[in-house]
Amino acid sequence: KETKPLPNILEGRSYPVVSADKTEHFTSPPKPYTEDTLLSAMERAGNEDYDDETEKKGLGTPATRAGIIEMLVFHGYVERQKKQLRSTDKGKALVEVVPEEIKSVKTTAEWETQLQQIERGQYSANAFINQITAYVVDMCGKYNSADTQSALAQSNAPLGRCPKCSGEIVKGKYGYYCKANCGMKVGSVYGHALTENNIKALLGGKSISYTANGRKTTVLPQIEENTYNGKTNYQWLVDKNSK
Repeated sequence: KETKPLPNILEGRSYPVVSADKTEHFTSPPKPYTEDTLLSAMERAGNEDYDDETEKKGLGTPATRAGIIEMLVFHGYVERQKKQLRSTDKGKALVEVVPEEIKSVKTTAEWETQLQQIERGQYSANAFINQITAYVVDMCGKYNSADTQSALAQSNAPLGRCPKCSGEIVKGKYGYYCKANCGMKVGSVYGHALTENNIKALLGGKSISYTANGRKTTVLPQIEENTYNGKTNYQWLVDKNSK
């Protein structure tokens, strides 16, 4: 940017009056990531912090970055909203509680560089494992108590009560389910996976809608019974006029 020097100000000299207006403006929030922009950001992550000797830069590899995103979505840290990828409350809470040295892109790059050196026979695999083990032990020593008041701990709390049996609705490895195993499918409707916000809304008595294959479907906070191969399951009721 060009700098404009101040004019020479001399005692006793007259200067023309400069007008000034007061205006109000609003900043725009950053645009949400899409799959493409997030992949690009992962590739360039931390580039300004690397030194010239760093071989592996960014997060992941071209072959693993898409899988990392899918893992974040699967575990509820990120959710898809049409073409956008948005962090969930659980994802934001994780970023808050994870130690800075674990979040550092530079740490990832250092480990990846050592793995490449092991592949070329320039570094000992046992030395690397011992280093990682010592690192984990050190981290556990620093952060050896659980903070039950953290937002992350709260994010793992039950979402609500099952509309069929009043059991707790929780998130497991394979999605949301009723702890009472009453047969209620709370996490999906006709194969379409519902987001955490969708489920919370339904548990709170509100209807939700989603669009798939160009068709909008409205889901009601009521129970529908389905019997297949002699087994009865229960799911959210779909508005037949929208299906």
